[in-house]
Amino acid sequence: MWTPQTILPIADPPPPLAALKADFADYALGWMVRDYHGRKLVAHPGGLNGFVSRVMLVPRDNLGVVVLTNAEQDAAFESILYHVLDHYFQLPPTDWIAAFKAAIDLQEKNAAAVEERQNTTRNAASHPSLPLERYAGIYGDAWYGTATIRMENGHLVLSFDHTPKMVGELEHWQYDTFQAHWRVHTIADAFVTFSLKPDGTIDRFTMVPVSPLADFSFDYQDLEFHPVGKAEAPTTK
Repeated sequence: MWTPQTILPIADPPPPLAALKADFADYALGWMVRDYHGRKLVAHPGGLNGFVSRVMLVPRDNLGVVVLTNAEQDAAFESILYHVLDHYFQLPPTDWIAAFKAAIDLQEKNAAAVEERQNTTRNAASHPSLPLERYAGIYGDAWYGTATIRMENGHLVLSFDHTPKMVGELEHWQYDTFQAHWRVHTIADAFVTFSLKPDGTIDRFTMVPVSPLADFSFDYQDLEFHPVGKAEAPTTK
């Protein structure tokens, strides 16, 4: 189960975490495998809204570390993890809390710059191709299932039918792209873009996260919703 099956790209970590760059990184059978200071690490994170965790095994040293948190920030468990590993590997101490904090600050600064560019380069004077009520309907994705767009008080509202708390208002962004503002704020906002057929009817809508910091588990990029039916009658003011 620890034998590499898929080679993973090795990106340069943020400068404050440069010491964590691996020489190899792979995905095995349910485990992530990489190296740190010449030792093979076998690990996997996990979690749900409100808590995240980390399991790290070091086969060479017969060492296992488990970190459980009641937080959303993985830097918390990573700071603890590398403090423990450095102790067992007898490495010079590193202030990992400060290093991860500096990396987060840098990532947030870069993400804010991306979102600012998005705001300043969009065509805010543009309009949707269709009246808002024409975007309402039931849409299906082969992987997820169905999602519904309804008119509520003059606005479009998107709901994922199998995820009751994933409901959000669609605010027009530009052209046929809307921004989904989810009512549960732990869900990453998304751009929702509609594509039209030559006859002016809707062919599909796709999604991408608004922020580059959105967790990879929001698989927006894998969704492609096509119309499958009509939603309930529009709600009037």
